[in-house]
Amino acid sequence: MPACTQICTLVLLVCITVSCLIPVAHAENVIPALPAEYYGNISIHGILAPAGTVIGAYINGEERGNLTTMVQGRYGGLSVFEPRLMVSGSENDRGLPVTFKVNGMATNESSIFYDGRSTRLDLTVLIPGPTPIASFTVNRSFGLLPVTILFTDTSDSVNTTSRVWTFGDGNGSSIKDPVYVYRKAGNYTATLTISNSTGSNTTVPGQHMTIYPKGDFNHNWEVDIGDVALVAYIVVGRAPAQIPDADFNNNGMVDIGDAAKIAWFVVGKVPEL
Repeated sequence: MPACTQICTLVLLVCITVSCLIPVAHAENVIPALPAEYYGNISIHGILAPAGTVIGAYINGEERGNLTTMVQGRYGGLSVFEPRLMVSGSENDRGLPVTFKVNGMATNESSIFYDGRSTRLDLTVLIPGPTPIASFTVNRSFGLLPVTILFTDTSDSVNTTSRVWTFGDGNGSSIKDPVYVYRKAGNYTATLTISNSTGSNTTVPGQHMTIYPKGDFNHNWEVDIGDVALVAYIVVGRAPAQIPDADFNNNGMVDIGDAAKIAWFVVGKVPEL
């Protein structure tokens, strides 16, 4: 057998032997994917993050990439030539959530892993504040129907997420400083519940409200002859001052018409004041 033929035969045998020793890659083996890249702005508690901030990217709790920022308020680069946050993964990671941490703190934003994709994603971190302490003030806490009250939120709360006012009569509000009109006589307790990312707190015991019937100037929960007498005294100048709540005719002053109306109401001749 010629020497060249012997050499070729030997090489063929070696190749067959090696191919038997090395396992053939199966279709189910994980194929590495191109990394995803991220860039954008970054802030911590509403303030631009300083240079040197460390950002980590995670898939299923495993860190898949990190970057230390070089400038304030930005990670990665706006130019394609600037280094960005590279997130590695495999074809099995496609479609999985990518979460981020800034200096070990979770961000409010997340993404989905798609290999080879470049994504701008602005990252923010809100540092949890202390549990809120609910409090409020009112411009008045009693009066004759109808009673308009201004509620002012004075709570000690950082990053408030919700406010729940209850006015004690089945109604409430969620705005910061509501104005509410009580239209039914009674005793009520108003409360405020403040919530943020740390927890919630409710005013205890709340603000007591005493709302008397219209015309009940003696505050005995009924309109009687004593209230008629008071309006009469106002009309003839025997009372110390005008009482706006006694202007039942809404003409800007307490006069004989108001005295007559409350008198007719007491004896049942008119249904309401």
